[in-house]
Amino acid sequence: MLDVHILPILDDNYAFVIRSNGVVGVIDPGESKPFIDFLDDKGWPLDMVINTHHHGDHTDGNTDLLDKYNAKWIAPKECGTADEVLTEGTPFVFGGTEFQIIHGSGHTKGHVCLYSAADKVLFSGDNLFAMGCGRLFEDTPAAMFEGLQKLKSLPDDVTVYFGHEYTASNAKFSAHILPDNKDIADRCETVLTQSCTIPTMMGVEKKTNPFLIADTAEKFTEYRAAKDNF
Repeated sequence: MLDVHILPILDDNYAFVIRSNGVVGVIDPGESKPFIDFLDDKGWPLDMVINTHHHGDHTDGNTDLLDKYNAKWIAPKECGTADEVLTEGTPFVFGGTEFQIIHGSGHTKGHVCLYSAADKVLFSGDNLFAMGCGRLFEDTPAAMFEGLQKLKSLPDDVTVYFGHEYTASNAKFSAHILPDNKDIADRCETVLTQSCTIPTMMGVEKKTNPFLIADTAEKFTEYRAAKDNF
């Protein structure tokens, strides 16, 4: 069974320590010290550093962690010359956990999400947030829509660990763009009182995330442009 620990880092990032059958990994370390402090407190080694994409707020802690613990680097090819490359269609085995790699270009080219069907867990990086999605920096709205449709196909009971605490802003936008959606209105009452909204559930996102509710690439493009100017 996969053990997940959430580490708030930097200004609004979430990163993760995961453990399965004694194997320890970190996902998207935008800085190193919180991970070193956590691992040293637990007395755990570090076997793998895993990245979903190449942005510095997800990778700037890599070098310190790789050097200190002699860990393996696991990442999509767009991040650099990793020890193991994450590729859609090729499972990634982490201890006793098998992850399906889901490619979702848009926020960055080569962005990946990691999904464990057995543990019903998704690490969505900056592709999918609570009530939102990542900005489009390196690809088209159509590419982002296609990637999000893959995530939308996952079961409702999947727990989603995402990369940023943007939920208050996302909730206000969701209520603005879909004012007649009662599920969104009800959720806003809860999330606007919370300082930490991670994790979320895929079923909740399907009902309250405009970027999953959008049923065409054109509608997604409209919503994304509106959010960029909100």
